[in-house]
Amino acid sequence: MVNFLKLGRVTAFALIVQSTLSSLAAAPLLLSKEQAVVSALQQNPALNAARTTIDRAHGNRQQAGRWTNPELSIDYATDQTFNDDGEYGYAVGFEQRFPVTNRLRLQKSIAQDEIELAEAEVANHVRLLTRAVETSVAAATAIRAQIELRDERLELNRKFAEFMESRVSIGEVSSVQTNQVRIELYAVEQEKQELSNALLLELAKLKQLVGADVNAELILTHQFELPATQPQLAILTQESLMQHPEYRMKSLLYRMSDKRISVAKAERWADIAVRVFFEEKRGIDDPGGLGTDRFFGVGLSIPLPLLDRKEGAILAGRAEQRQLKYELDRVGLEVRSESHTQATRAVSLYQQAREYEGNLTQLVAKNLAEMNTAYGAGQIDLVELFRSQEQGLRVQSAQLTKLHDFELAMIRWKAATGAPITQAIFKLNEKNKF
Repeated sequence: MVNFLKLGRVTAFALIVQSTLSSLAAAPLLLSKEQAVVSALQQNPALNAARTTIDRAHGNRQQAGRWTNPELSIDYATDQTFNDDGEYGYAVGFEQRFPVTNRLRLQKSIAQDEIELAEAEVANHVRLLTRAVETSVAAATAIRAQIELRDERLELNRKFAEFMESRVSIGEVSSVQTNQVRIELYAVEQEKQELSNALLLELAKLKQLVGADVNAELILTHQFELPATQPQLAILTQESLMQHPEYRMKSLLYRMSDKRISVAKAERWADIAVRVFFEEKRGIDDPGGLGTDRFFGVGLSIPLPLLDRKEGAILAGRAEQRQLKYELDRVGLEVRSESHTQATRAVSLYQQAREYEGNLTQLVAKNLAEMNTAYGAGQIDLVELFRSQEQGLRVQSAQLTKLHDFELAMIRWKAATGAPITQAIFKLNEKNKF
């Protein structure tokens, strides 16, 4: 008989657990830029897949350069099928192949280089993933801030439109002017919708990067901050270039190509085989009849490089080596160019943003304060005040764009150099947040 009371308790407990898990799953995920990077480095599926290449390289290193297994041979022969005179023979042999070149040592060295190559590939993946996450966070932050500014403009334009409509009936303004305000209102609403769609796509992209669930709600706490002083961006030295993950990958591939050519040359001489065997034969020896003979011997097999001298493999290896040298030079040039360009761009954008903030932004704020005072004294009408306020919002939008561009330049500079940006660069004495 079913215990319905007990079943009801179990069902109720299951519902409570399910409700609790659903509420936990629905909790928004608060992320700063640094937290987003940490989450991506821990949960990004592509990065986790890339990390397995290191374990695979260690396995290959353990396997590389080993001797071939020895071979045990057993032979037996008898004349029972034919003469059936009682003759027979058997042999037991043990064969081992020995390398006569440094092929195995080179294979071990290449396998060790493959471990370093896998580590460099993972480091480069981390570099690119960090750049992608930071870029996505900056883009989402900029879009969100622009939406907030559009909301302020919409609220201002609605009040402006209501004011204009209230003055149409008394003839202070025309319906054409009112319609222009309404058109401006619709245009700002359209801009906000486009920004909202862009934010949705950017957040979806960021969820994939940080390994978050598709239904998770991301709330970014990141804000644009302009350093109080101009950042001092280090020049990419030759030593730093050698440690750059992408350059190191090409450098390791170039080094391995030289070793592979040496392996191809060494493979012209195959391993020699040494065989130790014992043999016993029982046969008819006239006139004595059946007799037994026993032998112990040593055999040697030496392959001769007459038909296959690995010329094609050596030529292909040298062509690959030249290609990798060109690739190494290309990466070095690109890394130096990108780091120099982004450093120059970041300094220029910083100066522009600081000048924009110090001059135009303060000028607009001062003008708006004076306009409010003048409106209170009856010196200007409400139309001029509304226009001044809208102009201030446009200036904030332009300043936001400059701050976003500056942060992007810093992100790209850090990724180009492969070096971390010190916290001192982002330490602020003055905050300018949107």
